[in-house]
Amino acid sequence: MFNLAEKFSLFLKWERVKYDLDGVCELVGAYFSGPVLQIAQVIEANDNIVVDFYSQYLHLVESAFMGQFSWGVVEYVDDGKKVLLRDAYIRHATQLNKVPQLNNDDWLLIDTSKHSVDAHRYNLVYTTYVMRADKDLHKFGAK
Repeated sequence: MFNLAEKFSLFLKWERVKYDLDGVCELVGAYFSGPVLQIAQVIEANDNIVVDFYSQYLHLVESAFMGQFSWGVVEYVDDGKKVLLRDAYIRHATQLNKVPQLNNDDWLLIDTSKHSVDAHRYNLVYTTYVMRADKDLHKFGAK
C-alpha cells in the first residue's frame, strides 16, 4: 500500500564515498531516486541543497549539523525515475568531524515535504537521515 508521506521521499545513493579533504565527502556514482521525482520540478545542473542531519546526530554534536550537498552534471535515466549526479559532494564545517563518516552502502533519505514551490522559500533546509543498506535508520552510538 502506498503511504502518502512516501511521495515526498527522495533517496540519495552512491557507489562509493571518498574523504580526501577535511569536511568534504565526495559521493562517486551518486544518484537521486524515489517517489518524489514523479512530481518534482526538474533538477538543475550545478546546484545544491542544504541537508540537515541534526535530528539523527543530536547526541553527537553540540549544535546544528548541516551540510551542503552540491552536484554538477545531471542526467535523467530510467524514464525519469533516476537522476545521475556527477561531481557530487557533501561539505560541512570541519569542527563537525567527530560525526561518523558515510559508508559505501549507506544512503540518505531526504524529506522534501516542506519544499513545494509555494513553501520552499520558507524552508531552506532538507531534513535528512542516514540509512543503512538494510533500509534501517543508522543509530549512531547504539550498541
